[in-house]
Amino acid sequence: MITVKFFGLISVDSNIKQLIVKEGTVRQVLDEVIQSCPNISDHKLEQAIMFVNKKHISGNKRFSVVLKDGDELALLSPSSGG
Repeated sequence: MITVKFFGLISVDSNIKQLIVKEGTVRQVLDEVIQSCPNISDHKLEQAIMFVNKKHISGNKRFSVVLKDGDELALLSPSSGG
């Protein structure tokens, strides 16, 4: 199983800290998050800063990264300011 951790506005807006999901690619995991938490939009997840096992992943290829049993995916809202 994969542990998905939520930080920043994603966590605050959806009132969730973490979720346990099945193994798969990052895209498959994000789809499962959307199924489990329909109040989190696909757009918010795609814009999130992502870390797999505390290692930053970026670019379009990040969605094809395969997550295995015991991995952790952290999703952090991009910061905004004024």
